[in-house]
Amino acid sequence: MRDVFSSASKDKGQSRAKLSVYEPSLRDSREFRELMRKTVLYLSTLLTFAGFFNMYNRGETHSQMWLSLAFSCLALILFTRLSPSSRHLFNAVHVLMAIMVLNICVQVTHGISEQLLWTLPFYLIWIMLLPTTVVAVFGLVVSLVTTFLAENHTPIPANYMLALSSAMVVHFAKEQLREHLHLAASDALTGALNRRYLLTQLSARRADFIRDKRLSSLVLFDVDGLKEINDRFGHRFGDDTLKFVVDTIQQRVRASDALFRIGGDEFALILVDAKAHAALTVANEIRGLIKTNKPSELPDFSISFGVCAVDDASSPDDWLDLADEALYAAKDNGGDTARVA
Repeated sequence: MRDVFSSASKDKGQSRAKLSVYEPSLRDSREFRELMRKTVLYLSTLLTFAGFFNMYNRGETHSQMWLSLAFSCLALILFTRLSPSSRHLFNAVHVLMAIMVLNICVQVTHGISEQLLWTLPFYLIWIMLLPTTVVAVFGLVVSLVTTFLAENHTPIPANYMLALSSAMVVHFAKEQLREHLHLAASDALTGALNRRYLLTQLSARRADFIRDKRLSSLVLFDVDGLKEINDRFGHRFGDDTLKFVVDTIQQRVRASDALFRIGGDEFALILVDAKAHAALTVANEIRGLIKTNKPSELPDFSISFGVCAVDDASSPDDWLDLADEALYAAKDNGGDTARVA
């Protein structure tokens, strides 16, 4: 699985881009991918049974009926085997939807209303995957095509209204789901990812290394003396300190990197396509930025970092242990430093 958040840029030159963790992507949510897989699976199952029933009921068959049945059976087999985390899932959905909708449009010979109802489930699936404007235009095109291919060439206004209204309904449903994902994924105070998604992201980076030899790094860090800040100045100053740290990190890391708040003053940072020593350099640069840019109203504080490489030799728990050991080595050395496992 890719980042639970939409990647703003792959260009390493855009190092000042906003962290992608603030814009969760539906396509990268495992829950959404599983919903998509099951929707196509159930729909292809229904069409397979409908195809057999149609052939039995008509008594005679033709090539288009056999072709439709073959496509629905293929979809049933394919989406039974595809896992939600497969990188080919959405490509398979797009190809399948295009073939099935085209096949249905070609078969239009009797009445537009009945045929449009057959295309509507595929159309709704596309709405979930593509921008709403694109699928709204697509719905109108399908209505025009079915009107042209039908025997009486009579447009039915209800079909156009059905296409547009269904696009609006699913669009608002997507917005609600996107907001839900944002709240579920983000720490309310800082906007960073919460602990829930850290292991999932580490597993994704391990898969990247196994598949493409893309080496990433895990960085654990915390604020030295945050408890003393809270006790002496109050929690408002402690909260402002944490938000300042996150804002400073935004200035240094790329949009493809992911930041997590995993508890209290402890954070994790996954640096994509970065070896451990490169991550160490980033950690030290962040320390420098914090010292240089710290507002005068905030109490003095420092940051300690522990770094380890994310590869295929260990598990996410092992990486966390290694980075944690490096972090404590940094703190035992007086803090305000970074160590590599």
